[in-house]
Amino acid sequence: MSEQSEFIKRIGELLELAQDQENVIFEDQLFDIFPEAKDDSAKKQVLVDYLKEKKIGLNEKIDTDEFITQDEKKYIEYYLEDLKASKQLTKGEREAFRISAIAGDKDACDMVLRDYLVNVVDIAKLYAGQGVLVEDLVGEANIALVMALEGLGSLEHPEEVDGYFGKIAMDAMQDIIARHMDEMGENEKMVKKVEKVAKAAKNLSKLLARKVTVSELSEESKLSENYILSALKLCGNKIEEIEIPEDLK
Repeated sequence: MSEQSEFIKRIGELLELAQDQENVIFEDQLFDIFPEAKDDSAKKQVLVDYLKEKKIGLNEKIDTDEFITQDEKKYIEYYLEDLKASKQLTKGEREAFRISAIAGDKDACDMVLRDYLVNVVDIAKLYAGQGVLVEDLVGEANIALVMALEGLGSLEHPEEVDGYFGKIAMDAMQDIIARHMDEMGENEKMVKKVEKVAKAAKNLSKLLARKVTVSELSEESKLSENYILSALKLCGNKIEEIEIPEDLK
């Protein structure tokens, strides 16, 4: 594996770790994956800036409120106030209800879901600013969570509930954003495609301190090479951070 491929692989590990930790990376974890950044403040700052672009904080969560509108903030306040009307579970009660839910108790399932719903707001904030209102992100996730209640029986331990519900909520929000993109006009879709590829290329180019190849960008961003090539053709190869393949010149 080349040095650059290894670097991109480590970026992927960093992003996966952040996803498992609610979009937070701790400094010791950053240095475990990128030991060269420990004594290089400039390289560390580049990595921190890259994480921030991905809404990932170092040692603490990023304030995602900056990505939402005032109307969305009002909706969130109303949503959370409604949840406060329900019984608030203690740590012991939460574990007991989750054990019962995993065992198939439907009333416990409903209680476990209601107890979890407050977390949906934090997840929605991570997907804010992508063309779908926070209200719609939350609503879509809540529907998906209700439909996923039967799946609680496949879990073995109560601690797995947060991860299970979190993935369901994130998948639902990603799906509604994808559907929104599909419903947009063709011209707007093309613009969004170019913007998406250009932003990903800019982030990776900054990390590598050079232009990036199509294959490198695909590996890091998880966008297909065909998607990236299509974006290049749409903008007439005007994404300057990408090394243009010979067959497109």
